[in-house]
Amino acid sequence: MPFKFIQPSIEVLNIRIDEPITLITDLLLSAICFYAYFQIRRLDYTSRGKWYFKNYFLLLGLGAMTGGLLGHAFLYRLSDAWKLVSWILTIGSVTLMIQALLEVSRPYIKKGIARIISRFNLLLFALALFFTLWTMAFSPVKYYTTFGMVVVVGSLCYYIYQKTRSKGTLILMGAVLLGFISALIFSFEWGLSPWFNHRDISHVILSFSAYYMYKGAVLIMGSVIGS
Repeated sequence: MPFKFIQPSIEVLNIRIDEPITLITDLLLSAICFYAYFQIRRLDYTSRGKWYFKNYFLLLGLGAMTGGLLGHAFLYRLSDAWKLVSWILTIGSVTLMIQALLEVSRPYIKKGIARIISRFNLLLFALALFFTLWTMAFSPVKYYTTFGMVVVVGSLCYYIYQKTRSKGTLILMGAVLLGFISALIFSFEWGLSPWFNHRDISHVILSFSAYYMYKGAVLIMGSVIGS
């Protein structure tokens, strides 16, 4: 069993803030996601793939921000149900990333197969949402996110790379790998100290992952969608 580091609270202007470093690292992740959202929004593409990519970052950024504020820093003033806001947004963001890559891959796969993958993705989203609301636990979010990003997104990236040789897909696969490392650290609670525990390390790695997701998505839109 790993030793779980409990992060002390601090007070700022007589306001209690729980898990302050966790809040900061969550806000770091959200800032990168919001930056990616606005940068992609400015791109001169009108494809459905672009819509999915930009809103993936929007939902992930909102999920990280609400997770830090409602799920950690000020949860003591709220009920545990407020954690669901961040969890549902995170589930939705994974669904959008899968749909984005499915849109990119549509020219290279049969319509029937694309339809099956899309429906399977929506089914997984519905199941993850149902079990998250039913159990009020983070486990369904973790399992869906890991499966969706590592297995589905990773597979689609590899397939698109085989068809297009787009460098963006390689960057996305690297970002997925970083996300998987983050999930391992979070699951096994590998922390360094109470002031930089497994959540903080996980959020920092996810921030790098999100940045490279953004770089990969932009390259894919330029070389595949925009071609």
